[in-house]
Amino acid sequence: MIEHTYTEPVSKLLILGSPDNRGWRDYLKMGFTREHIPELIRLVEDKKLRWMESPSDLSEEDDEITEWYGQIHAWRTLAQLKAEEAIPALLSILQEIDDYMDDWYGEDSFKVFPMIGPAAIHLLAEYLSDTKHGTWARVAASASLEKMVKEHPETKEECAAAIVAALQIYKDNDESLNGSLISDLVQMGAAREHLDLIEEAFKSGNVDESVDGDFEDTQIKLGLREKRSKPRLNPFFFKGDRIVVDKSHPIIQKEIKKIQKEKNKHKQEKKSRKRNRKK
Repeated sequence: MIEHTYTEPVSKLLILGSPDNRGWRDYLKMGFTREHIPELIRLVEDKKLRWMESPSDLSEEDDEITEWYGQIHAWRTLAQLKAEEAIPALLSILQEIDDYMDDWYGEDSFKVFPMIGPAAIHLLAEYLSDTKHGTWARVAASASLEKMVKEHPETKEECAAAIVAALQIYKDNDESLNGSLISDLVQMGAAREHLDLIEEAFKSGNVDESVDGDFEDTQIKLGLREKRSKPRLNPFFFKGDRIVVDKSHPIIQKEIKKIQKEKNKHKQEKKSRKRNRKK
């Protein structure tokens, strides 16, 4: 057990163990109210509790340290409490996505900020445009703004402006971030108004086309083009959360023909062996 100084019901979060990925529990039923927000923020910021020793550091003989998951339960509780005062603390740990490859917060942040509400937009926008922050932390900030629009449609103009501001410095951004920014603008239905900027970013060569395709793919998604005029540079790209292959790409077509040629060769050899056996 790790020593801690948290009181109930916050201390209960340290014994819940691994969260259920099928859905968040209702933490408010555990007795949480706004009076617990300061202590929940302290738990969110308690890096020693979460990172000094994690389940991956344990030997097979050791029991899992349930306290390690306390921070995850804490930020989910703050989200359900719509704790606007917790936004700075929640933003301060976004860097853990880059520093520790923290998939938990990487995925949860898309829900946490939209659940807290529009009060998070301004600080998310500042975070997103700050090139001192890590690439994947900024990707999470952009995705949070995109999801914000789904939860709060009236924020579309403000959220789109924040993502556009980040895309305007595409030369200073990582190519993966630029790909994500463009994808988020498309998802929130705000790409058409900024098509010149998007095209400019693609032409710079500093957009990861595996994120959501190239400029022609973007035009097709927006209904501005029916089909491609040229092959993609990269035949592999993401569609949602999975990698897909452009089967019309010359490289892929060449491989398909090669495989088909080998199949035909094997068929002919098989037929030849059958004829020889009959003789």
